[in-house]
Amino acid sequence: MEFERKNLYMNRQTARAVTQVTMDEDRNVPDAKPDMERLILQRGEVEPEELSCVEGRAVIRGKLRYAVLYAAEGGEIQSLSGNLPISEPVRLEGAEEKDTLTLDWTVEDLDIEMVHSRKIRIRAVLTFTVSADGLRQESLITAATAEEPLETRQETYGVTRIAVQKREEYRIREEWELPGNKPNLGEILWQEVELRSVDCRPLDGALALRGELSVFVLYQGDGGPMPVQWEEFSVPFSGQLELPDSTEEMIPDVDVRLIHSSLEPREDGDGELRLLGAETVLELPVILYDTEEISAVCELYSPAKEAVLTEKKASFEKILVRNRSRAKLSQRIRLPEGERVLQICRGSGRVIVDRTAVTEEGLEVEGALHVTVLYATADDQQPLRSAEAALPFQHLMEARGMDAKCTYRLKSMAENLNILMASGEEAEVRAGIVLEALVLSQEERTILTDAELVPYDPEKIRRMPGIVGYRVQPGDTLWKIAKKFYTTVEGIRATNEGLGEEVKPGDRLILVKQAEEITA
Repeated sequence: MEFERKNLYMNRQTARAVTQVTMDEDRNVPDAKPDMERLILQRGEVEPEELSCVEGRAVIRGKLRYAVLYAAEGGEIQSLSGNLPISEPVRLEGAEEKDTLTLDWTVEDLDIEMVHSRKIRIRAVLTFTVSADGLRQESLITAATAEEPLETRQETYGVTRIAVQKREEYRIREEWELPGNKPNLGEILWQEVELRSVDCRPLDGALALRGELSVFVLYQGDGGPMPVQWEEFSVPFSGQLELPDSTEEMIPDVDVRLIHSSLEPREDGDGELRLLGAETVLELPVILYDTEEISAVCELYSPAKEAVLTEKKASFEKILVRNRSRAKLSQRIRLPEGERVLQICRGSGRVIVDRTAVTEEGLEVEGALHVTVLYATADDQQPLRSAEAALPFQHLMEARGMDAKCTYRLKSMAENLNILMASGEEAEVRAGIVLEALVLSQEERTILTDAELVPYDPEKIRRMPGIVGYRVQPGDTLWKIAKKFYTTVEGIRATNEGLGEEVKPGDRLILVKQAEEITA
């Protein structure tokens, strides 16, 4: 017997580990910087550098980049920044060197406090999730032939497979000019670059990427004593990454992360520092899924010989739903009492998902939008202050048919963040929480892996009647009846004229045994 086979390559998670890294370090203020009187803003970002795995042991290397904006004595605004090294071993039982490693991280908590005027203490809790994914192969028999007459039955398998899995980088280089009413750039005291409204779409041979960068810069003007200046830019971007194996019909699962950004003053055509240059690096772990329907042989027999089948259980992954939804958020936060707020300078936020739960309706998501507000006050000695708040949200993402056996990937992002003064002591935060989930279901099927034809027991065949009348029972099909009585579907149709495509319970059939005739 000869077979035609189709090999399917599907993703298989070989290992997954979650680890928390606690950091507690002191850093001194550089000698060139003035003494600290009060902290205004703080920021911490993970910058990964290397992820490797050998013999089930992974190592995460990178750094935590921190920055602090502070008020010095006399009201002068200064900043300091630095890096804390990260080197964390993680046990990945079952991972192999050829597996694809994926790293995800969250800054769960960051607290930078002033120990005294020349020292700060940095405490942080970082959560890392490391996944090792390999390819598993399933071989389906799509056709079978033999010298003897052979009857086969086909089944259709809906299969989702990973067609493209790569890690790409995308660089954005931009330059902006300051408005005419702003002084020239001096020292950059604070900078923030946030990624918003990102969308990825596969094309034939490429991946289309578009989104927006929200850029904020706080700087000291060039040319004598003057108040601290700030400016905010909204920068749309779009481009393509080459992916030769990509097609427009594929389903994307792309997580876009900003892993590095830098701003620097540049000279314009007149030689004045009025241009702000930026370089941003985005990391894109790209997974593109391809769904296809495959017709494969699930059962066979021969009226001439006994078919000995070899079967096994196989698991097939299939996309159940891909959902992108938005939760609207509108809440007020209270600013410190006793301060006369003149202006909101900058509002930034990040989404942290605290809990997910699978329900009958879909995926229930709970979390918080962590907001930082930088504002200007009427106090000339302390003109800049900040406030922080965690705004909770709860949202149900519709995913009918989802159960505990399903796997899913969830991405979250804040968009259209807007912070307005509501009163002298409150600010109103309006934002959209974008949640995107790709839900994969697991389908267990029995597949045919091999078959062999062996001679029938002649005594068993001889004892069977050559012709028999049969009443169709519930659950019967022409295939089952033909196999049971050592005949063929075509033989049943030839003997019973006017027979439809299928039979129903109660139908009467004349069945003629063909095994002896074919064997002879």
